[in-house]
Amino acid sequence: MGLKRYVIFGGLLLLAMGVAIYAFTGAEYALPVAGITIKLPVAVWMIIPAFILYIVTILHLMFYGTLNYTKLRTIKKDSERFVENAKRALLGKQVSGEGYKSEAFKLPGAVLPLLNIDPKRSAHHRVYDDGIQDILEAKQRIKEGEVIDLSKFGLLPDNALVLQNAENALKQDPAYAKTILQKCDDKALCQKAHLALARYATLDEIKKYKVEPTKELFFTLIDRIGAKENPIDLSDDDIIEMIHELDFDKEDFITLAKKLKAKLNPDRVIMLFERLAHEFPQEAGEGYLYLLFELQMVDTAREFLENSSEEEYPVFKYLLFLKDSGKNFDTDLFFK
Repeated sequence: MGLKRYVIFGGLLLLAMGVAIYAFTGAEYALPVAGITIKLPVAVWMIIPAFILYIVTILHLMFYGTLNYTKLRTIKKDSERFVENAKRALLGKQVSGEGYKSEAFKLPGAVLPLLNIDPKRSAHHRVYDDGIQDILEAKQRIKEGEVIDLSKFGLLPDNALVLQNAENALKQDPAYAKTILQKCDDKALCQKAHLALARYATLDEIKKYKVEPTKELFFTLIDRIGAKENPIDLSDDDIIEMIHELDFDKEDFITLAKKLKAKLNPDRVIMLFERLAHEFPQEAGEGYLYLLFELQMVDTAREFLENSSEEEYPVFKYLLFLKDSGKNFDTDLFFK
């Protein structure tokens, strides 16, 4: 029963009791209290205990009603806080598990920062809150490779959703690489954009952006030498300069030799690898020898091997032995 109805019907009940008793007997009764004699109708004396109970009951209902209202208000505030934190968690923002007042939300609130709701569920199930549903759908669309407007979510540039959205845009349009590189703080995304740019831009455009180069980018440029689409001209100095920025090993130099032998004339590629063997004696020697054997420059290879230590280039010394024995072979069989 609500407090308002209790006050009304309780008051009417007391009034009815008083009228009924007074109608039954209109006698009065005197009661001495602290030396004072109080004389009241019997009906009034009969109503006083009930009236006191009535007042106490009202106070009781008011107290617990206020207490319950406070709890419900706290739960409502915690519910709103939980919804906002759920949105932040779905967006990958920082979420605090503290600050909940009600017991009903303390545990869920503490667990919320650890949750990672699968966005695929949003394709088949809608949650009660449109804001959360919008986030679920946005995450699913980005995961599927779409490019969407994330401005309404207020995300930081290094947020995972922002980075993936930019990567999606890059896949759809390689020219978007320039937009990314103009202001890029994520190393991995910068390198992906730089690589996309390397597939069609000039060397000056590529160098304009101060991004740490990768071997993949380097060999992408090498593949463009003499290509039918988006060809690029690289001087020997350009190639050597880029190699100095990378951690090339023996296998990388052999890979480079294999690519360049089909793209550059023999004299130029031999001169380039002579320089490389001088600047990178521990790593580029095998690439140089590979070219010498491929171009049948056996005497030059013999001279190079004679100036090496016994432990160096065992494979090429074996190949030289085969050549001296009159054997013909494909050098690539030894370097796959």
